[in-house]
Amino acid sequence: MYTAFTLFSVIVSFVVATVATGIGGVFSFNAFIQATVIAIIAGIVSGLLNVGFAHFARKDEAGEDVEFGHFLDGFRINVKSVIVVMVAMVMLSQIASLLMPQELMTFQLTEEQSQDFELMMMAFEDLSEVLQANMGSFYLFVGLQIFLSIVLMFAPYFASLNGKDGLESLADSIKLALPNFLKIFLAIFLVTLIAIPVTVLTIGLGLLVIVPFMQLVAYDIFAQLTEE
Repeated sequence: MYTAFTLFSVIVSFVVATVATGIGGVFSFNAFIQATVIAIIAGIVSGLLNVGFAHFARKDEAGEDVEFGHFLDGFRINVKSVIVVMVAMVMLSQIASLLMPQELMTFQLTEEQSQDFELMMMAFEDLSEVLQANMGSFYLFVGLQIFLSIVLMFAPYFASLNGKDGLESLADSIKLALPNFLKIFLAIFLVTLIAIPVTVLTIGLGLLVIVPFMQLVAYDIFAQLTEE
């Protein structure tokens, strides 16, 4: 059932990303606004989908009779707070992206470049030069993104599982994650070390197992820390 919901989530996310890209096209006059609009739409839906794993897992762990529909509890329970949380998280991430040069954030191969290996390599060489000239900003951006992803990772759970409002959920996530930052980082790092080779060796099919595994690890960390 976890794998089935993962496949369902991938399909829904693909459709939403397509719609979000179309809506974002209205704001093509400004790359930052366009990227932010797309990220907010996609982020809200992915947040509601992801928290569904936690709803299902909590019932499953408690020994309750579970149905596929319980994965969709994220779309039924305290939705407004989850939306506030996801919008805040996306906005912080987008603001952090301002640290990066515009060339890196908007890099995309043209159709001509994707069909010509030499042109493709030249494009990547130009990108590499920009990256090397801005390594300080790049490391700061990556570090800030990792920090935000960890300290705010429990906010959707507080909003959807515990029924708290958006701002309170964000604050509680920071309070819970900061004292345990290193432990959480190491756990996620170990999971990533498992996920990468499994995904590569199975040509992507392993994601149907890895994605729910990562979601369950995240929920279990939340459950253990809140119990403590």
